[in-house]
Amino acid sequence: MMILSFLYDSMLCLLALLSLPKVSYDYFIKKKYQQSLARRLGFNFPLITKGERRLVWIHAVSVGEAKAATSLVKTLRTQLHDPVIVISSVTEAGHAEAKRSIPQADYHIYLPVDLAFIIRPIMKRAAPDLVILVETDFWYNFLKAAKDLGSLIVVVNGKISERSFQRFLKIPYFTHKLFSFIDLFCLQSKHYYERFKALGVDPHKMQITGNLKFDDEYPRFTAEQHAAWKKRFQIEEINQIVVLGSSHDPEEKMILEQMKIVWEELPHVKLIIVPRHPERFNEVARLLEKEFISYVRFSQIDQPVNNAKVILIDAMGLLRKCYQLADLAIVAGSYTARVGGHNILEPSWYGVPVLYGPYMHSQPELVELMEDYKAGRQVDINHLSHEMIVLLKDSQLRQSIGANGVRMFKDIKGATQKTWNFIEPLIKKNA
Repeated sequence: MMILSFLYDSMLCLLALLSLPKVSYDYFIKKKYQQSLARRLGFNFPLITKGERRLVWIHAVSVGEAKAATSLVKTLRTQLHDPVIVISSVTEAGHAEAKRSIPQADYHIYLPVDLAFIIRPIMKRAAPDLVILVETDFWYNFLKAAKDLGSLIVVVNGKISERSFQRFLKIPYFTHKLFSFIDLFCLQSKHYYERFKALGVDPHKMQITGNLKFDDEYPRFTAEQHAAWKKRFQIEEINQIVVLGSSHDPEEKMILEQMKIVWEELPHVKLIIVPRHPERFNEVARLLEKEFISYVRFSQIDQPVNNAKVILIDAMGLLRKCYQLADLAIVAGSYTARVGGHNILEPSWYGVPVLYGPYMHSQPELVELMEDYKAGRQVDINHLSHEMIVLLKDSQLRQSIGANGVRMFKDIKGATQKTWNFIEPLIKKNA
């Protein structure tokens, strides 16, 4: 085990050296990692203390995982009688989302870089009783340190992408050691159960509990709030709203080309673009200027819009508000193979019909649900404008698809309780 730890640390150090030029460029030129880098290296790290209470460390790598953890945190607070809760993230967007979605946590931190000399002292001070990994993101030294301290380790909302699955298959010895630290895998679907089984995980450690994201009670506008936000966005009765959510490069350019076709037939339509990552706000603004498309930033929304075709959201935490203003939603991350899809169900909570692209390999179970309930449509980029025009012209069709989405959410709740039902006996056994 000592040899494996040494080899693992050596590999991480080598990768860090190789990536140093890019990280330096991103940090100094692109101004990325400004909040996170020092803390991930262990500097100015908060002193985590628990006193006589239990400590639960929840690792939610980014935005989607932080949202997924929301309902479970509420259950843990109640069932474990107010434990100390630590939420760790890797990305700055995920850190911000965790603060927003889980304000009741005692600590919101960046997960330290997974080098033994950095992570072990931090874990030793925190001494977590329960470590929860949301979905994926497995770090060897983090898990080993937790297990050496006697922590119970659980994966919730578990999944594994095809790319990660193939990588783990190539390193069976390391994979076996890594997953041996974990006491329980609560998985989203049979699809992921079979993948983890193929990687050698003991079937007795695995349970299919469903998707925690379905249990999240998304905030809803009151009638007054809805009217106020429409007014703020200067949306008139004649306007129809298409929201492009969680977009990546080059999706904005691809969808704008399709929107030009829509605008020829439906000039009253407005597009709200919500980029996935804040560091791309200026990049998307430059694209709109290059394409000579009139737009306004959300940060300048209180100024006269002058009939802007596009509203660019340049702030975090507004996606769900935008979906509530939408007549139609396009969930991005699905028009680039590099990403493989985001949460295409989110607009359905608000009764909004959903369009998404062909690249959904990271979320196959969501596509299956959408197809079963007919709550959205998978459309390739070349047919997107046609599908948008059809839906925007047919209010009854939009309402029917939206109603299917609302019904879907009512039917698929319950993952939080199922997950807790498997965690609770392990906690009692580990006490």
